[in-house]
Order: sequence, then structure tokens, then C-alpha cells
Amino acid sequence: MPGEDYMTHYQRFRRKDRLQTRAAFARVFAERCSKGDGRLVVYVASNGLPFSRLGLSVSKRAGKAVRRNYIRRRIRESFRISKADLPQGLDIVCVARAGADSAHYDIARAFHSMLAGSVKRLSLLSNKEQSTDKPSPPKTPRKQG
Repeated sequence: MPGEDYMTHYQRFRRKDRLQTRAAFARVFAERCSKGDGRLVVYVASNGLPFSRLGLSVSKRAGKAVRRNYIRRRIRESFRISKADLPQGLDIVCVARAGADSAHYDIARAFHSMLAGSVKRLSLLSNKEQSTDKPSPPKTPRKQG
């Protein structure tokens, strides 16, 4: 295949790497695990798969179609390049808002920063759920001696 040596297999952004259905987006939004800075909000949820998937939502307030597509391309490229370094088994939704395309705003850096914060929050929430799901061991009286 042309360009095979340029892009290795794991670096491509394939259909399986995308969130495609409304239900998948709704599930990630329902998890309520997010981090944002006003221009970009990143939501994450576990997906139970051995790879992570990306979904994009760019507000019309971010600009006309050309600007919105530019923002999408930047976020997709950032995801694709760092896919090997990202935690596996996550569904990620990026919501870009007005100002995400400004010259002094680094979308890729913001994406990674927000993603790291969301993943940290997700791991804290899952650890909290695991600790509350486990029944506490029965307390045995101590022998006083």
C-alpha cells in the first residue's frame, strides 16, 4: 500500500478508533467525567475494549465549517499521533467551543492536558466505586492482654 512505510499501522485513525453512534456519545456524557478550560472540554468513560476511541463535537460558535473542520483535524491528529501513549480502553469525547481556533491557543496541548485530568478523575472515581463495592471485613474483637 502506498505510504505504508510513512505511517505505521498503529498510527492510523481508523473507523474502529471513532465513536460513531449517538448512544456511544450519550454513554460518555452520562459518565460525567470531564475536564475543560472554556474552549475545550474532554469527557472520558471506560469502554471495555483493548483500544481507545475518539468522538468529536465542535460547536457552530467555533466558526464556519472551514474553521470547525480545522479544529477537528487538529484534535484527530493529536489523538492519532499519541494513540500509543494514551491509556487503553477509553472512550474520549472532545467538545470544542468558541475560541478553540485562536492563534495563541494550542489545541493539541490543551487536548492532552484535559485528557490527563479527565483520566485522573476517572481513575479516582473508579477506585472510589471499587472501595465502596467491596464489603468490609467483619470486625473481630481484639484480645486485651
